Amino acid sequence: MDVLETRSLGFGASMKSFTRLESGGSSPQQHQPLFQAFGEKKEGSPRRLAASFTRKRDVTELYDARPEPLLPSSPSAYGATVIIKPRRKRLQTARRREQCRNNQARYRTRQREFIHELQERVEQLREEVQNLSVKRHTLCYGVQTKNNIWHVVVEYFRLFRYGYLAPMSEPNPSNLRDQEWFLRSAMSPDIVIGEQSGVDALIEQWRRYSTYFGNLNFQLKGMEEQPFGALVATASFSFTITETSLRHVFPHLLATSGAEHTGFGTEHTMLWTRLLGRRLDCRCSLRFQWDDSAGRVTQLDWKMDLLTTLLRVLGNLEDVNRVLKKALITSDNLVNDLPTNIE
Repeated sequence: MDVLETRSLGFGASMKSFTRLESGGSSPQQHQPLFQAFGEKKEGSPRRLAASFTRKRDVTELYDARPEPLLPSSPSAYGATVIIKPRRKRLQTARRREQCRNNQARYRTRQREFIHELQERVEQLREEVQNLSVKRHTLCYGVQTKNNIWHVVVEYFRLFRYGYLAPMSEPNPSNLRDQEWFLRSAMSPDIVIGEQSGVDALIEQWRRYSTYFGNLNFQLKGMEEQPFGALVATASFSFTITETSLRHVFPHLLATSGAEHTGFGTEHTMLWTRLLGRRLDCRCSLRFQWDDSAGRVTQLDWKMDLLTTLLRVLGNLEDVNRVLKKALITSDNLVNDLPTNIE
């Protein structure tokens, strides 16, 4: 008896089968693989049995073993039928375009009205804040100045000791506005100042002095009460003559176009050079006229001895006369506007 061994080279562990050739017959008797035989007889090593289940699979076998993808079920698979309506497109007809234009016009109109209402509201709030600020400062200074001219004069010199504070030089706006609030609460609205009148005129004079001259210092020296509710205050007013002072207060010293006809071109140039940068310390007196019924100042007269101060600087009356003859400062010490025909 001959035994033929055949090897099956499949995937995984090799499987052996044995064929027994009987001596008396020609057909071979084929035996089952060993692991199947052991499996059927429930005999054999567990390690050998595990090898058949842990063998590597072919890529083709793995591909065939993938689950089939789920196909979307048709509406007939459910009890109800789902009907999807197509989105209706708006026809761009002339009527539809007209409706769109009207809608846009109404929208823009509402936006403009809304912005206009906001602007009006902002203006109302600003006016309200302004009125409340005026009331606050009026109450603040009214308590100190009402029926007391002495407090008015002292506060006037305290606030304007260094002139009118410009907005760019004062970091705190409330301190800047204190000067204006004080004048409007302590002075009469039609206060008389030389040839001018009004609180705005007084503020403008202080602004011109503070702009045209440099390093102002306004210091109270004494006060004296006079009849009929008047009070006279003596003070010192010192300032520096700058190029701005010469151009806006003494512009005739710079106008040398007619020097060959007048003969004073050289003298004016010398005066301009002698005055530039000089520090003038003037004595002045202020007369405050008080109204008891209103509790405010109704008239303010200011006298400044500028002639004596210039005489000490220039040394002779002839030069003082040349300086003051065409100066834009009045006898009441008010600075006038600069003429437009000054070259």
